[in-house]
Amino acid sequence: MKIGVVNNCLKGETRVAMTPQTAQKYANEGLEVLVEKEAGRQSGFDDEAYVASHAKLKDREGVLEADIILSVLPPKKEDLSLFKAGQWLVCDMSSFEDKAQMQDLVKTDIGVIDLSKMPRISRAQVMDVLSSQALVSGYRAATYALCRLKKIAPLLMTSAGTITPAKAVVIGAGVAGLQAISVLKRMGANVVATDIRDESKAEIESVGGKFAQDISGEIGGADILLTAAFSANKKPPLLIKSEDLKKLPKNAVVIDMADGNVEKEKMRLDIEFVVNRHFERELAYSASTLFSNNVYAFLKSFDYLSSNADFEDEILRAVLICSDGFLRGKIK
Repeated sequence: MKIGVVNNCLKGETRVAMTPQTAQKYANEGLEVLVEKEAGRQSGFDDEAYVASHAKLKDREGVLEADIILSVLPPKKEDLSLFKAGQWLVCDMSSFEDKAQMQDLVKTDIGVIDLSKMPRISRAQVMDVLSSQALVSGYRAATYALCRLKKIAPLLMTSAGTITPAKAVVIGAGVAGLQAISVLKRMGANVVATDIRDESKAEIESVGGKFAQDISGEIGGADILLTAAFSANKKPPLLIKSEDLKKLPKNAVVIDMADGNVEKEKMRLDIEFVVNRHFERELAYSASTLFSNNVYAFLKSFDYLSSNADFEDEILRAVLICSDGFLRGKIK
């Protein structure tokens, strides 16, 4: 069996779906490993590292001859003609919106696994790419905010005077939000956070944050305002309006991780406003390592999608989008 990974370095993408470490694991299990040239370059993995892991370097057409094709992104339109019936494509299809192209993909008779559809059950945690990437993204969002802040985060009492700690407000306590809270707190900031879920209070407090049911009264004086309120397959909720932004002090840093939580119109010029849904791409080495480990765990658990795999398993049923010329799951 051949397994290959394509180069996803386009449109700002920096991650790769197979690292040299997992390439070695595949090779150890008897698979022939194909890697598109420079597939891992922007993640910090050079071609020599893959060769040392017993992978073979190929051009794109050569990689697309593999039985299992790994990718971070959905397939490019020009790749569809190169697919062959019976192949498997394993990737994150969450950014795939072209319904006409989806029909073309179905017609290729390949099987498509959408890793973004991984069910949130304990058995699937080791395969959950959304959670692993959100963790990296939350970490990077917090460190970015701290780097852009014009003051030190922790309380400092020195002979030259006292510096009061920075105040950070985080809205949304999913994986990304909790990681951001944890990092901001460890760096010495006072962190106040909220989320609509009932269990969020305990989760926020477990990583050092202070829970606030009504966050509107906390925005005033916040040096950092970070929003991470995502909505699966829907437009993210608008939570911070222009009137709220007026409460922030000059030079505050506002980060909208969901690209929609903060009103962009009439944005103040004396604060820094950043929209970034993919902070994980800025830490591509770590993000790729986790993504690659998730994919390996999935494939190994399901016998590399061979005929021995249990296709009635709830995990496989959730992530299987199409196979044998039939659309079996929803993209959106």
